[in-house]
Order: sequence, then C-alpha cells, then structure tokens
Amino acid sequence: MLAERGKKVKFSVRAGEQVKAIVIDGCVCNDNDKKCDGLFLFLSHQRSAAFLVELKGGDLSHAFEQLRFTKEQRPEYIELVSTLASNSGRKVIEKSFIISNKLVSAVAREQLENRYQIRVHRILHCEATTKIPDLRDYLNFTDNR
Repeated sequence: MLAERGKKVKFSVRAGEQVKAIVIDGCVCNDNDKKCDGLFLFLSHQRSAAFLVELKGGDLSHAFEQLRFTKEQRPEYIELVSTLASNSGRKVIEKSFIISNKLVSAVAREQLENRYQIRVHRILHCEATTKIPDLRDYLNFTDNR
C-alpha cells in the first residue's frame, strides 16, 4: 500500500503473482527534481506491469507534470522498468494513476493530458473515509483508459 495525507492505494496479490510497492518520493529519489509518489511493479507468469502513482490532494496539473517527468526523465524509474522487463522476458505494460480527493471532469482530464503529454489511466477518488482503491482492478491490459 502507498499512502499520503489521507489518500491511499493498494494492489492486491493473488497466488503466483508478485507485487512490489516502491516509494519514489523521499526513498528512491531524494533530490529536488519532480517525481511522483510511488510505483507498483507487478509480475505474474503471463504479464508484467509498472503502475506509477501520484497521491494528490491539491493541484492536479502538478500531478500530471510529476507523472510525466518521472516516466520520461527519471533514470531510476527507467531502470526499474528495464529490470522488470529483463527479469520477466516480456514487455512491461506501463500505466499512470492519480489518487485524489478532487473530482475532475472528462474534459478537464483530457485538457491536462494534452497539456502534459501523458495519458493517465485513471484518476481515482480517495479520502480518509472512503474505500481504498485497488489497482488490481485495472490490470486488464486491453483497457486503454
């Protein structure tokens, strides 16, 4: 599970699967450059995936910027995905998620995606009193949104 200021996200594991939750901000990356909060690395006999996560209560545009920068500019992220691909022997499916207490319209989301040139698979609503989103629900690789 990854958590920050009342926003939480988890990734349930089933038999024969491995999931690693990695804290990027403040652990893997300790500098002042942009970075997202965390990453789930998933591995099973059939597939492998890297799910970037930004836990955001405020400015969603900043969340898009952090995800894009991490995915495209952070050598630490690129190396983790490359290692997962090498270990699994297959292409790694990459998806990005924002966990927020803010709700955003489809139009606003599309504008942010176009502005920051990154597709965000889902913006999931989470507050201290709501059910914790489970990214396992988004493991279906044929779903492009």
